[in-house]
Amino acid sequence: MLPFEVKARDYYGEVIINKGLMAKAGFGARAIPVYVGEWIISQFMDGDEITENSRNEIVNTISKYLPQKADKNTILNRLMEQDEVKILDDFRVNVDLERHIHDLSIPLLDVNNGMIQKDIIDNNPMLLKTGMWGLGTLRYVPPDGEDIKRGQIWMVDFKPFQTPGVDLDYWRDSRKHFTIDEWIDLLVSSCQFNPEVHRLPQKLLLLSRIIPLVEPRVNITELAPKGTGKSFVFDNISRYAAVIPGGKLSAPALFFNSNTKQIGLIPRYDVVVVDEIQKIQTDASGEAMAALKMYLESGRYRRATGDLGTSESGFVMLGNITLGSNRMPLYESNGIFKELPAALQESAFIDRIHGLIEGWFMPRVSRNTPSRTLGFKGDFFSEILHELRVDLRYADYVSQSLHLPQCEDMRDNKAIARLAEGFLKLLFPDLNLSEEEFISYCVNPAVRMRQQIRDELSRIDQEFKWVTIKSNIPDEFQDSHPEERPNPDEDAEDADPLSPNRIAQETTLDISEGQRGISYQKLFFPYVRDAKVIKICDPYIRLQYQIYNFMSFCEILEPKENTIKLDLITACDLALEAEVKSKLDELKKGLLTDKIEFSYVFDNSKHDRWIETDTGWRIALGRGLDIFQKQEDKFTLGFLDQTKRKCKATTITYTKVRT
Repeated sequence: MLPFEVKARDYYGEVIINKGLMAKAGFGARAIPVYVGEWIISQFMDGDEITENSRNEIVNTISKYLPQKADKNTILNRLMEQDEVKILDDFRVNVDLERHIHDLSIPLLDVNNGMIQKDIIDNNPMLLKTGMWGLGTLRYVPPDGEDIKRGQIWMVDFKPFQTPGVDLDYWRDSRKHFTIDEWIDLLVSSCQFNPEVHRLPQKLLLLSRIIPLVEPRVNITELAPKGTGKSFVFDNISRYAAVIPGGKLSAPALFFNSNTKQIGLIPRYDVVVVDEIQKIQTDASGEAMAALKMYLESGRYRRATGDLGTSESGFVMLGNITLGSNRMPLYESNGIFKELPAALQESAFIDRIHGLIEGWFMPRVSRNTPSRTLGFKGDFFSEILHELRVDLRYADYVSQSLHLPQCEDMRDNKAIARLAEGFLKLLFPDLNLSEEEFISYCVNPAVRMRQQIRDELSRIDQEFKWVTIKSNIPDEFQDSHPEERPNPDEDAEDADPLSPNRIAQETTLDISEGQRGISYQKLFFPYVRDAKVIKICDPYIRLQYQIYNFMSFCEILEPKENTIKLDLITACDLALEAEVKSKLDELKKGLLTDKIEFSYVFDNSKHDRWIETDTGWRIALGRGLDIFQKQEDKFTLGFLDQTKRKCKATTITYTKVRT
């Protein structure tokens, strides 16, 4: 065992679990949070391990009480036949004042109007707020004349999957037995990540993700390539977090629905997470963004009745961005927020985000990423984070100890204070630390997160002057931060990893929905620059705009002394074949005058899309050449200049198949 594991077992005992057991317990593909799975495992463990007998018990429990969605009608039929049914689910209770009843939500059965005994609600008040995972016993009461006009599903017993309570003082006091490195490793493992495969800066990035769970009203965003585990921690370690997948944001869903009289997600949870923000759509009226900006600034929101509501919920945005070959954001010099939807690029909105997590420094999730070491049980850790939110001693410490000699902006100061307080609660919950430790582990990481936001604001809005924020003990990042705004025009060639003059390298490029700044010249020229033979396989070069796309590709070719041989493999319906052949033959004649020898064949069996060159490069095209969104009309910017056009989401992989 590692040193931090020995101490974790010695000082925290029964609230510690081997985080690697989830992968061994036989849950298969069942969609349950880690904290629920660990609760189930803990009921059948033999010591610290899962024996074969324990594993069988877990599998039997899951099979018996956690049916799949396809079993919905079978369960309803059992209830109708008056069987008592026990299921594991994420139950929630809504209050209907007009009908003077409690409505029970049973997701597995798609039931939103179930009934529940009052004593269950009294004993489990979290059913009314975030909902609770647990083992519910259900019975069915059929219609019975005037008293019961419709059938009712009743919950008559409930066993919650959560810790009965936490001793926060003992938890804080036991922190003193760990070095800072040991404590960080314990927290990282508790978040289900393997501390042995991450460096210290990456561990702090991981922990910065959970600051909104421990500190009220912290707003952060994390931008990173796909597959770095951005949303995993929110989905799995806390029942106080709600994750919204990419889609439409609306004020009723976030704050209050005046039709159903139900509160939205923000008043209900400790943190609301919007995933895949590059796909987010907002209402045309701007109501959602206006309400969100008001809330992010003041913690208040306005109901349809006109009165104000308040919440302490944090707000997190997670998005995928494109990285260049240097693993840095592709559009860093011009502003990485420009890859996001227009509604999220407004400087007044971005300024309300306290910090940016530099997710591009995180490695992709691999088989070695999940923790295999000891950590806090998920339900216990969730409660600890929740309880720490209301402790004011940390705010008092920060107000007395935080000094930013070169930071005059009030929002910058407020943001850094909140982030530093979050780090303080996580890393030094006993408040036993030196000034140097406070600055090194709490203030400087907070400064860096806010500096990223400040830099983005300066890039996208000239009203925000370029500033360098420094603590009393500046770290390397602060010392190396430029004192003056970099000139993007001077640095454009060096800053753009997609420069047509770059050296061709093996890499994978993710292009996000709506991204601009892309052209065939940037994507392909370095790889076809010296080629004498180029083969393209794209089944969709048949419609007029697709042929225009192919012509645009031809325009990047630069025959020198010798002719370039260009072969196209495409597909075509028999009804269109004559028309397409006529257009391609005409193109063939025109290209020959520019020393491009073009040939084509129709092969309707091909589905893959790729480009191959005689210089050994193979480029896998997720969408073929059809990477641009449809233009509104021919007078829209981008009709001639591809970099002005919005792209469709796609992935392009460059591979050197031979030298």
